[in-house]
Parts: sequence; C-alpha cells; structure tokens
Amino acid sequence: MSRLNFLLFLLAPLCFLLALQACKNTVQQKNSNETDTSYQREIAQQIAKAKRLENDNNDSLPAIVKQLYQLNKLSGDKTALVYAELYEGIFYWQASDHHRSMQIAITTLGDANKLNVKKPLPQIYALIGNLNKETRNYDMAFKAADNGVKVATENKDTASIIALLGLKAMFTRGLSLSKHQPTLNDHSIDVNLQALKMAESSPKYERLRIRFYNNIGQYYKDQRAFDKTYFYVGKAVELAKKYHQRRSLTYSYCWLGEANYYQGNKAKGIALLDSALLIAKELNEPFRVMEINESFYDCYLSSEDYKEAIRYYTRAWTMRDSLKVLDNVKEISDLQLKYQTAEKNKNIARLQAASEIQTLQRNVIAVVFFFLLVIAVLFYIKEEKDKKLLQLGKRVVDEELRLAALELNHFTESLNKKNEVIEEFKSEIEQLRGQHSNSEDVERLENVVKIHIMTDESWENFRKLFTKVHPNFFDALVQKFPNLTANDTRMLSLVKLKLSNYEMSNMLGVTIEGVKKAKQRLRKKLGIAKEENLEDVISGL
Repeated sequence: MSRLNFLLFLLAPLCFLLALQACKNTVQQKNSNETDTSYQREIAQQIAKAKRLENDNNDSLPAIVKQLYQLNKLSGDKTALVYAELYEGIFYWQASDHHRSMQIAITTLGDANKLNVKKPLPQIYALIGNLNKETRNYDMAFKAADNGVKVATENKDTASIIALLGLKAMFTRGLSLSKHQPTLNDHSIDVNLQALKMAESSPKYERLRIRFYNNIGQYYKDQRAFDKTYFYVGKAVELAKKYHQRRSLTYSYCWLGEANYYQGNKAKGIALLDSALLIAKELNEPFRVMEINESFYDCYLSSEDYKEAIRYYTRAWTMRDSLKVLDNVKEISDLQLKYQTAEKNKNIARLQAASEIQTLQRNVIAVVFFFLLVIAVLFYIKEEKDKKLLQLGKRVVDEELRLAALELNHFTESLNKKNEVIEEFKSEIEQLRGQHSNSEDVERLENVVKIHIMTDESWENFRKLFTKVHPNFFDALVQKFPNLTANDTRMLSLVKLKLSNYEMSNMLGVTIEGVKKAKQRLRKKLGIAKEENLEDVISGL
C-alpha cells in the first residue's frame, strides 16, 4: 500500500465522523430557529419602536438594544440579534463614536449574512455608507450604498431603495464639495428628484420624503434660488414635525436659517440656526453640533462679521479635534479589510438556499475534499511557506505606509486650510488697524490668530507622521548636509512633500516672499549649482 493510500485509509473514519457531526449541526440549527410566537411579537414591537426613535431620541436606543439582546438570549431568535447590533451601531454613529460604530456595523453585516437575516441588510449598508461619508471616504460610501440598493432590489423593498438613493444623492453632493467645484460636479439634484418621485408615488412612503425635501432645498440654497429653498424645506419641516423626526429638523432649520441670513433677514436666520443647535444638543449628537457651528461660521463670514466668524470657526474646529475626526479616518480605514471579509460572507450565505439533504451532501463532500486537499499539498506547503510569509510581510508594510501617508496628507491639509483662513483674518486685522478701530478688539483678534500659528508641538506631530512615510529622510539629510538648523530641516521636509510656495507660507505662518528667500539661502548653504533644482536634489534623498 502506498503512503498516500495508507493516509487515506486512516482518514476515512474521521471523515465519516465529521459528516455525522455536520448532520447533527444541521438538525440543531433547525430546532433553534423554531421560536415562540410571543417572543416574535415582542421582537417586532421593539424593532418598530427603534425605527420611530432613531431620528427623534437617540438616547432611547440603548434600552431597546438591551431588550433585543435579552430577547435573543431567551428565544434564540437571530433577527433580534442582528437588529440589536444594527441599532447599537446607529446609536454610536449618532453619538459621533465612528470607530466603535464601524466595528459594530461590520459584525452586524457578517452576522446578517451568516444567519441569513436579509431584511435589515439595506439599513446596515446605509450605516456603513454614512460612516465612510463622515470620514470623506466616498469610494467606500458609494460602494456600500450600491450594495444596499442591490439587496433592497432583491428583497423588493421599495422603501429601502428610496432611502439608499437619498444617501447616494448626499454622497454625490459631498464629493462635489470636497473637490471645491460644487457647480461643476454636483449632480445630486438629479438623484434627489428621481428618488422623490418614487417617494411621492404612494402615501406609505410619505416619511421618506423628508430627506429629499431637505436635500433639494439645500441644493437650491447653495444655488441662491431661495424661493425654491423655502418651498422644499418648508415641506420637510411639516413632515418632520408630523413624524417626530427631530434630527431631520436640524437640517431643515439650518438651510432655512442660512437662506434667510443670505437674503438679509439676519435675525431670523440666526434664530433658526439657534433652534437647530438646541435640537442637536438635546439629541446628544456632537457631530451635528459641530456642523451647525460651521453653518454659523459661513453666515457670519458672508457678511464680513469676522469677530463672530472667528468665534464659531474656533468652536467648530475645537469640536472637530475633540471628536478625533481625522483619527477616525485611519481607524475606519483599518476596518475596511474586515468589511471586505463580511462582503464575502454575504456571497457564502446566498449558497445556503438548498434543501437539508443537499446541505448535508455538500458538507460531506466539503469535508472529504478538504482532507484530500490537505494530503495533496503536504509536500507543497513547506516550499511555499517562506514565499507566502515574505509576500504577507510586504503587504503589511505597504498597508502601514499607505495609512501613514493618509495621516500625513490629512494632517497637512487640515493645518494648511486652518492657516489659510487665519491669513485672511490677519489681513482683515490690518485693515481694522488702519481704520483706527478699537485697539482692544484688534488685540483680542490678534491673540485668537496667534493660538492657531504652528507650535513646536504641532511640528513634532508633523515630524512623526512625516518620518512614517519617509523614514530615512532626516538621517540622509543630516549625513549629507551636517550644518543644517532645525528651521532648515523643517523647510526641506516641506520641499520633499512638493508643496507650493503658497502652501509652505500657510504651513510656516510666513509670507510667500519669505519662503522664496529661505529657499535661496538653502541653495547657497547646500552648495547647489545654478543648473540644479532644489526640489530635485531633495526628492532624491
């Protein structure tokens, strides 16, 4: 008997035992799905209650989540488990704990696919899409929305299709704003009007119209078509009050407030924004509070009320820092691999539609095939092991480098934007000084500006992020040019990033002319010939 035949002879009884165990597991799963009707009614009631309250009172969700987990424990009902996880994720999202929410959302997606609970899948994908939108990862946001629409179409769930089209419209607008070309790239109005037409096709979709009235009103507000803004947002307010959708009201009041302010009715505009802010605080949604402060800033900036603009700008950025929005970008990006794994589980779940006998046959065949495959590759594994470990190590390093580059890019972009606004304020301060304005007001504004100038601590954080992406740069720089000062290395690190003179001036808090002079001094200090380019020399390090 050959060695391979001998191994097969030994493994045959084990395969038989595993097949019996698979059969036993199938029967146990069938029994666990037979839950009591009373539990099912209670579960349905808790889910309906959560749907009513998620947009009106976020603090009520934990109690419902706890009850659903308890019902799952008592009855074994898998639907209760998936919805408990879903609304727990929604609670953390609205509480601005995006990293925790994404962890729960990924677990929920995996459990829904594994347990074949399809009804909440569109809502799970909507949550994942919203989380990616909050961190400006629009590629993943659109992918989640498309997956949700696909599942909702398979489930013939028109309400979910309408809701997800609303998400896609919001993502479309957000993407256009992120490119700073809203008038060229914002095609969200077409998606919103298409979805609104579906929502208006039946009275049972009336509540879903709120999102689209708000979105369309926001679009026309940005286009300065204020009559249309009041028309659509007015409808949103009416329905939001009817269905107790207080979170939606925060958006309605924001758009109405900005529209009134831009048209010159400033007192009414500020009052509406104050109403939106009060509701957001009552709902305990810090991310919405931050966004509303940004709306205040936009209004005051438009009327050149720089004192108030600085106040709300500072509030918004303080909240953004406290909510760790930029940190969430990295943390949520780290979860994308798990998200992809959960997507694969969905495909596996679709294969579980066959009968119990077919399932048992597949299990037996899979077990036998698995052991045959193990035997076939025993001698091959040893030779491939080192190669695979090397490839895995490279992928890990590449992923770490990508995430570090993402961190550096977000840090630089955030700092550059902040200093850019401060430069505008500094210019206005000079004008105030020339107009012989109140010296105390001018001094207070200057002190606010100084708070935002780059500190040594900020540069230390920048240096840490820079070193992750370019680990050997500073060592190579010191080795080749040992006489450089700390300011010299700081300037050369920005040259390495290929920033423009304008961007460098914002980062360093100096004039563009000052940047040019600093570069000229560095050329002489480094002994760079006339025909050589400073950027080329530094990029080679």
